[in-house]
Amino acid sequence: MSSNGLRRNPRSAAVIGLAALALGLTVLGGGQAVAAPQDDPRTIGTPVTMSESAITAASLPCITSPGVKTCFDKAGDKVLVLDTAKDGFSAVGRWSTDYGRTGACRNALGVGHWAECNYDMRETGHIQLNNALYDGDTGLLVLTDTYSGWLSIG
Repeated sequence: MSSNGLRRNPRSAAVIGLAALALGLTVLGGGQAVAAPQDDPRTIGTPVTMSESAITAASLPCITSPGVKTCFDKAGDKVLVLDTAKDGFSAVGRWSTDYGRTGACRNALGVGHWAECNYDMRETGHIQLNNALYDGDTGLLVLTDTYSGWLSIG
């Protein structure tokens, strides 16, 4: 019993805490909070070698959602990720190919910085991009509904 005479139920407290966390992540990210799969290769991106103006001039296909902008550079099989919000989350550019590969490039460089992840992809395939946010404290990805169409890799 607690000091106020009420009995505490640890299981109820845990359920309420998890529900509050899920609700908070959903409200903050506008998407679904899910545990990051152990096999998800969330590669931490390196600083982009291209300037912002070069990225714009290259007319790369990009998708944008709150906190994240993800682009694909087929000339180098690179996924580029920009963190666009100071929200405590890392921006993540998730991707999948039409031949079964998946991955994710996490920008841990902070708001206003681009990160890139370099992959070796089949030149005959197609790639689809999806934005997400990563909460390093909980290990959860907050998924968005922002997907690209299928983009040619080669």
